[in-house]
Amino acid sequence: MRLSIERAEGLVVPAILLLIGFLITSALVEEGRREAQLPSRSAELLDLIRTREATLDELSGEARSLSSRLMELQRSDAMESDRLQAVLADVDRLRLPASTDAARGPGVVVELADSGASPQTRGELTDLRIQDVDLRLVVNALWQSGAEAVAVNGHRIGGTSAMRSAGDRILVNFDPVASPFRVAAIGDPDGLESGLRETEISQQFDVWTQVYGLGFGVRASRALTLPALEASDGLSWARPVGG
Repeated sequence: MRLSIERAEGLVVPAILLLIGFLITSALVEEGRREAQLPSRSAELLDLIRTREATLDELSGEARSLSSRLMELQRSDAMESDRLQAVLADVDRLRLPASTDAARGPGVVVELADSGASPQTRGELTDLRIQDVDLRLVVNALWQSGAEAVAVNGHRIGGTSAMRSAGDRILVNFDPVASPFRVAAIGDPDGLESGLRETEISQQFDVWTQVYGLGFGVRASRALTLPALEASDGLSWARPVGG
């Protein structure tokens, strides 16, 4: 009985080793089979990707074509509606005061510049440089004098524009500008120049140019081109204040 047990135990180990060898061999064969199939599967996947890309390009082209057709139909319908034509005319009329279109025409150019003197104190640094408030006052004076469109150093000024200081720099529509400053305004040149001369800021600059050496000049221009104001995000509704 004892010998039978020992014999049985002696047969278990080879059986286990044989089973392990069989499993390993089967795994290697299966792995080899999978590796052999990889090239064909990769080719199939590549063909599928190319087919999907071609389909996507075709659908994108069809979408663009339909969008163009829709715009044509909308424009055609608008032309047939007197009410829609009136609305479109109002929109075009409001583009200039809203600064959403480029503006062209005669006007004036106001040039302001920092003093050439070297400041010795913090107070002199302020006195010898053009400030953001100076630009705002000049722009407002031009609006008051009948300007139809205004730009500062090529930045169009509109209802959402901002002119403020950031450290020792001046930002217009969040873009830095530096001396010399060029404030261009479209409108009647004679009316703009005479109206500006009567404002308080112009009279103050008559003094500041002599005391501090600041630059301030006004000249007429027969042809000015002002860029459109970039669209502002976040503004949903607006209405004029007053009558």
